[in-house]
Amino acid sequence: MSRNNKYQAPLINDNEDTFKFKNLIAWIIVIIIVLVGFYFITNYVIDHKQDDTQQQESVIQTEKIIFGQIFDRKYDEYYVLAYKDNSNLKGIYIRYISKYNKKDNHLNVFMINMDEAFNQKFISDKSNIVNDIKQLKISDETLFKIKDGKIEDYKSGSTEINSYLKEISE
Repeated sequence: MSRNNKYQAPLINDNEDTFKFKNLIAWIIVIIIVLVGFYFITNYVIDHKQDDTQQQESVIQTEKIIFGQIFDRKYDEYYVLAYKDNSNLKGIYIRYISKYNKKDNHLNVFMINMDEAFNQKFISDKSNIVNDIKQLKISDETLFKIKDGKIEDYKSGSTEINSYLKEISE
C-alpha cells in the first residue's frame, strides 16, 4: 500500500539553513570575544594608570611637611626640597626623587610647598640660610641637606637643584 498524501511538507534546504545558523552563531561568538577583549584591555589600562597616579600622589602626600618641621624629622640625615607648586620643573624633581628613592641606602626626601599659607613667613626677597628656624628665609626653590638637625648643605634655584637631583639619582 502506498500512501498518497495530499499535503506535502515544504521542501527545506537543510544545508542552507544550517549554514545561516552556524554563521549567526559565529558572529555572536566573535562579538562576545571582542567585547570581552575590550573589557580586559580597558581594566588593565585603567588599573595601571591608577597605580601610577596613586604612587606619585602618595610620594608627595606622605613626605610633605611644612617649613616649621624642617629640623624636626626623626632621621639623622635627610633632604628637604622647598618647591613652588606652579614650578615648571616640579614634575622633573619628583621623577628624580622617585628614581633616587629606589636606590639602596638613600636618604629620605621631604617636600615643602612654598605656596602654602603655613610656609609664607619663611619666604622672603633675600635668603637667610641659617640653622635657626625663626631666622630661616628663602627666596627661591631650595634643596636642603639636613644632618643631625642642622643644615649641612643646600642648593638654591631650579638649575642647581635640577643638576644635583639628577646627579644623586643616577
